[in-house]
Amino acid sequence: MRKVEQIAISYSTDENRCSVFAGICESQERFEQYWEKDYELLNDDCIGFEMGIDFGINTYDEDFAVMVMQEHTTNQIDELVKGAEIFDIEAMKRMYPGGLDIPCNAIIILDRVIYDGPIREVKNEIFGRFKFLGVFDSW
Repeated sequence: MRKVEQIAISYSTDENRCSVFAGICESQERFEQYWEKDYELLNDDCIGFEMGIDFGINTYDEDFAVMVMQEHTTNQIDELVKGAEIFDIEAMKRMYPGGLDIPCNAIIILDRVIYDGPIREVKNEIFGRFKFLGVFDSW
C-alpha cells in the first residue's frame, strides 16, 4: 500500500446520509484490497486504505459501510445496488435517469460520510476505475 499522510480536511458525518461510489474492478480480491484498512498506517497518521488515497478520504467506519461486487457489469442502478440497499435508491435513479454512464460491477457506500472532495473519478492501474456518484439519504 502507498504511504500517504492524512489530509488536513474533514468530511461531515451525518447519521442519515451516505456517500456512494461505483466502479469496475477485475476481481473480488482486488475489490477487497481497495477498501481494506491498514491500521498500522492509520496509527501513523496516514490514509489507511487505497480508495482513501485515490479520493482523499482519511478513513471510514467499517460498521457503517457496505461494499458489494456483482458478478457482471451493469449500468442499471437496480442491478448494481443488489445487496447494498441502505440508501435512497430512487434519488439515485432520478440523478441518473438513463442509468450510469459506464457499466459497473462494484459499489461502495460509506454511510455517515458526506464526501465533498474535488476528486470525482479515478482510474487506478491496480484496482480499476471508480466514480463518486453522490451523497444520498440513508436508512
